[in-house]
Amino acid sequence: MSQNRRSLLGAALALPAALTVGSLATAAPAAAATGGVEAGEWADLVLEPGITPQTGATPQVRILTLAGTTYLQARGAITCNLTTDTRIATLPAGLTPTWYTRAAAPRNNSQGINACRFEISPAGTVTIFGANTGNPITWVQFDSIQTVWR
Repeated sequence: MSQNRRSLLGAALALPAALTVGSLATAAPAAAATGGVEAGEWADLVLEPGITPQTGATPQVRILTLAGTTYLQARGAITCNLTTDTRIATLPAGLTPTWYTRAAAPRNNSQGINACRFEISPAGTVTIFGANTGNPITWVQFDSIQTVWR
């Protein structure tokens, strides 16, 4: 009897799955239907003195538009010794935010804290928040940053 229940349950689950796969195979991608993806060129952040790019991971940003929404993406990593909230960079010329842009970024794990706040001001300055003398930030990685730009 349990074998019959399994057969019925399997058949009941297979039908919606088959219909869904068929629908997905013929559906147009959402991005294509609404204008696609437009990705700008990567541009280097202008780093403050004492902030060093990690080898092979120059901190960069770009603008990406997906389905009508504009995002800021970042990549790269820095080495530093931050003991207070610190301005680490300025956006490249031509990138001007309309308001504060914030995201969480991975940092060195210290006292169980492994993230900091990455913030861009309307003036285009990039600041890292979360460091103090008892819990310094020694590196920050930007690859996870993707935030709505405007």
